[in-house]
Amino acid sequence: MWPVIVLLAGPVLAGLLSLVIRRARVLHAVNFATMLALGVAETVLTRQVLAEGAVTTLGALVYVDALSDFILIIITAIGLSCSLYMWSYMDEQVARGVIAPKHLGVFFFLFHMFLFAMVAATMANSLGVQWVAVEGTTLATTFLIAFFRRRESLEAGWKYLILCSVGIALALFGVVLTYYSSVRVLGDASSALNVTELIGVADRLDPNVLKLAFLFILVGYGTKVGLVPMHTWLPDAYTEAPAPIAAMLAGVLETVAVYTLLRSKAIVDQALPSEFTGNLLLVFGFVSFVVASLFILLQHNYKRLFAYSSIEHMGLAMIGFGVGGLVGTFGGLFHLLNHALAKALAFFVAGNIHRRHDTLEIDDVRGLAKSQPVTAVATLVAAFALVGLPPFSPFVSELLVVSALSAQNFASDTVHVGRFVAVTISDEMRSVGLVAVFLLFGVVLFGGMLSKIGSMVWGAPREGVARGESWTVGHVPLLAMMVALIGLGFALPEPVRTLLARAVTVIVQR
Repeated sequence: MWPVIVLLAGPVLAGLLSLVIRRARVLHAVNFATMLALGVAETVLTRQVLAEGAVTTLGALVYVDALSDFILIIITAIGLSCSLYMWSYMDEQVARGVIAPKHLGVFFFLFHMFLFAMVAATMANSLGVQWVAVEGTTLATTFLIAFFRRRESLEAGWKYLILCSVGIALALFGVVLTYYSSVRVLGDASSALNVTELIGVADRLDPNVLKLAFLFILVGYGTKVGLVPMHTWLPDAYTEAPAPIAAMLAGVLETVAVYTLLRSKAIVDQALPSEFTGNLLLVFGFVSFVVASLFILLQHNYKRLFAYSSIEHMGLAMIGFGVGGLVGTFGGLFHLLNHALAKALAFFVAGNIHRRHDTLEIDDVRGLAKSQPVTAVATLVAAFALVGLPPFSPFVSELLVVSALSAQNFASDTVHVGRFVAVTISDEMRSVGLVAVFLLFGVVLFGGMLSKIGSMVWGAPREGVARGESWTVGHVPLLAMMVALIGLGFALPEPVRTLLARAVTVIVQR
């Protein structure tokens, strides 16, 4: 039970302390110590889940199974890396006068409230409490996105608040419909939204109500994920947010939002054929993948480039979950971890580049290999990982998704062309067509991303840009991310593999 208490109470306590502490060094120490404590607690909780199965505690308010525990690993790992990166990043922002020293405590308070909301959303047994926690992330991150108080950042914060609030309101309607369906079966209003109760009666819920509920939940939480066409807030927010917050938004918040969709999918799939949720995820996944790949070609801002890459990768994960089955779902979950690592690395290097070159324009950045050699290597690793090149781990998860997609079984259908010609589309034709679209736009993504990143790394630095890069604590998370992306490309540690396999069975229950 104590790991659960640490995971929930740790961020709250650290956030409150941040409001009264004035010294920057103490603020960083409290932040880092909190993240270390959360990492230890999560390690113990993972061992407990692997040894004993799902954990239900605090009067059934908390429910942690293999799926939620896997998401908690991502939250704590990326959160710990961000806490290290903040040490040099935030101090430099204060030194430059971008942030007033007295506002640093407010920043850490908001960061820990953001962290608490994501942990609570992942551990909540009730879908209603989960919704409240996801809404809590909106409130905390709105202020974090606008923290630099520039006109552009304030505009991005408002845009994020309005669009995500509309989305979360739609998700609430989906949760209410789920409650309406379950309370008629369970008869107990107090537990009608508990995952532990819904799992047992899901096959008896009204399928028509659940169809409508999942549609609202998909559009609502899909706004948080950044799926097209609900993505319009995302490029602005990621561009204007401080680099460590952009890393948390892309690597963690999107992952938690996907988790909320998977929870609902696992319930709906017991009352309806899994093709219903699967086809919806496939459509949104492919649209997001295709649109983001094309928009990457048009970007002149490297943070917006990484933002559209997030949309593309979330689309790819949705394709894996939409295809379903053991391989597709395993690939989708593994891709969430790989994307979180690669995107955190990408926004860390974006923060380093911006601090040195004082611009977000791709065309104004040249010669990173000479001016920032460590950052240049990390930039190339992030780019190679994001386009799915071996030996980096996203290549493995993308390969799993493509393999599942190519083996997808569709019902043969007849399409009428004109009045007299009918064409029968076989399973093989559809599978080949979808794989062809995937590979085509994967090539578009590959060319667009590497051409822009390559132009930043090579060449001569601009006049006035300092050359050389001294080692700081902010480089530790860059090194850790690079090692993880390469290591996971070769082998999955046995505990992670086992946890992933069990998480797959939570989603694929047939």
